[in-house]
Amino acid sequence: ALKKARDLMTENPACVTPETTAQEAARLMESHDVGSLPVVESSASKRLVGIVTDRDLALRVLGRGESGNLPVRDAMSSGNLVCIRAEDDIDDVEKLMGRNQVRRIPVVDDQKRVLGVIAQADLARERKAIGEKDLGKVLEKISEPAGVR
Repeated sequence: ALKKARDLMTENPACVTPETTAQEAARLMESHDVGSLPVVESSASKRLVGIVTDRDLALRVLGRGESGNLPVRDAMSSGNLVCIRAEDDIDDVEKLMGRNQVRRIPVVDDQKRVLGVIAQADLARERKAIGEKDLGKVLEKISEPAGVR
């Protein structure tokens, strides 16, 4: 049977809130070795309100000459958030990553609470375990630049 997102996700991932500073978000990314963090309403609610990436921090904080004290709310992306459900098949997760060219996707419940995160690496490990050969194609697609930068 096809595995579900819940089988591969990392539970209780590092998250930030809109009030977290850009510097603190960058520190968390470094210590957890990730390129993006879910932004949740509060640590109590865990409700997903955005995503902040290392690129957001580089462009919207450093690039604009802002200080590291800038709150994440001013650097995060909050429109059209790509997220998945715990029950979603990993094939669908993979397609979504490819289409949206993201390396990590938050897994949420019906209340939009963050349950976990699935990374490209999690899928790669799973594919390797299954021995599928088409992973290269998927990774290629995820890594293609979106439009011309």
